[in-house]
Amino acid sequence: MTHNDPTPSRKPRRRGLVLPFVLAALVCIAWSVGWFWLRNEMVTRMDATAAHLKAQGYDLSWTRREVTGFPFRLDVQLENARVAEPSGWAVRAPQLKGEAMIYGVGHWMIVAPAGVVLTRPEKGDVVVTGEALRASLAGFDQYPPRISVEGAKLVFTTAAGVEPFPISSTDALQLHLRAGPDDQGAILFKADGAKVAFTGLLGRIAQDRTASLYWDSRLSKASTLRGDNWTDAVRDWTAAGGAISVESGKLTAGDALIEAKSGALTVDPDGRLRGALDVTVREKPSPAEAITDARSAVAAVAAAAGQDPTLSATLNFQDGRTRLGPFDTGPSPQVYVPR
Repeated sequence: MTHNDPTPSRKPRRRGLVLPFVLAALVCIAWSVGWFWLRNEMVTRMDATAAHLKAQGYDLSWTRREVTGFPFRLDVQLENARVAEPSGWAVRAPQLKGEAMIYGVGHWMIVAPAGVVLTRPEKGDVVVTGEALRASLAGFDQYPPRISVEGAKLVFTTAAGVEPFPISSTDALQLHLRAGPDDQGAILFKADGAKVAFTGLLGRIAQDRTASLYWDSRLSKASTLRGDNWTDAVRDWTAAGGAISVESGKLTAGDALIEAKSGALTVDPDGRLRGALDVTVREKPSPAEAITDARSAVAAVAAAAGQDPTLSATLNFQDGRTRLGPFDTGPSPQVYVPR
């Protein structure tokens, strides 16, 4: 070999070929350890929360729990899940499925494929079934947290002799709860294609027709809506000066309409709404109704004159009754049943 001969090429180092696979294996091991740690942490917190609530008179229970979803999700399936508070309100589901991404465990999607059963104190159970019933839960560091409930083709069934639920069925339902500035909470409720069983003025407007409902309101002093049970929570919130400001509300059934434009509501000591709403009422009365009801008479005269049969008035909730102007239209809506 002379100094003019080319230098022999070195054999390629195998370290450069193996290193990426070693790093990938380490990442997979760390990810797997992290997933199982999160799984065990979630199970531990669920058990601790259930024990804490039970000590306060609540109930959070299930007969079987399964946690899967490795490697990117946490999937929780509960059988015979039940949530109840001391005054008697409860929700139970034969099957409940929850899912959260591993990188966003603060946001859960919940599905009840077999529906749920709502227990009302002193009013009995309501079985809720449908094509879809799901919920989204997030923002647990806020009060109230971000909660959305959606349903499609829902049916609300009660047993014989049990007080009916105000809604017997609906094509689509949405309920959204959000935290706002200045200790506020926002509530939005929508139901389309609903069959309702309201009493009083709302029942008169809806009758047997398919209805659409819309309710948008703000809750002040939201952080004070806490207590050992629902009744105590509402009473503490009322004592702290909490009130519901109505942004918009509407019940539409065929050509009939009742629309709340503004108003403020609180809750009286008997658990019934108290306050006043500025409303617009439009209905097409029958001849018999026009004779017996001044509001219907006004609407009939306006319709005969070719005008829109609309009446603007104040809807008052006072002393447990609902009054439209001087007319008593039935009991005021009840938020809780006094014990």
